[in-house]
Amino acid sequence: MAKYPLSHNANKKLGEYFYDILNFHIPPTKNKIILDPTCGKKHLWVEYYKPDINGSNKISEYGEVIFSDKINYGQEVVSAIKDLNFNKQFDGIIYDPPYFFGYKNSNDPRRQDYGDYIQTYDDLLWFIVFANDKFPDWLKDDGKLILKCADQYQTKERKFYAHHITWVSKLSNFRLIDTFIFIHHRMSPTAFQVKNRPCSVIMHTYFLVFEKVKK
Repeated sequence: MAKYPLSHNANKKLGEYFYDILNFHIPPTKNKIILDPTCGKKHLWVEYYKPDINGSNKISEYGEVIFSDKINYGQEVVSAIKDLNFNKQFDGIIYDPPYFFGYKNSNDPRRQDYGDYIQTYDDLLWFIVFANDKFPDWLKDDGKLILKCADQYQTKERKFYAHHITWVSKLSNFRLIDTFIFIHHRMSPTAFQVKNRPCSVIMHTYFLVFEKVKK
């Protein structure tokens, strides 16, 4: 693996690219603790669970990784993020909340994996405000927040939402220090059927890396 990860995934799969990002910004050691409070089915972590020749996996190189989600996917903690409470601080928070809104009747087969698409724009803003208010207390002074998000073309409104800019502008207690782009290989079969589309067909996701603003 290159010493420094590329700013785009260069044909690497999602788990491989996330592995590069996390290892670069939070190199694994036994004294580091990481929180993933919206872990879902742990799609990001597949590379960390691959066993080596000795039967151990890469996630064991960290001291502790706490996985939580409001849906029981077999993780250790089953809880809505608003109800989480910790008496420890983390070296890193991996944050992958739902980032689309307004697709209540979507037939996308991934909808159940990602907590459905029924949220409103205000629900999306809630996840941002919550992170800005709570995560500084959950992170150590040198801790990092790694956010996964995407922009959205809202078909009903015929409007482009640059969600990544909204995240950066509203996370006032954090400073953006790195940006990664994961290029999708799955093309929506209806992407080009939208008439008079005012923007491009979105084919990428962002990983945004933040550090706490020093008070």
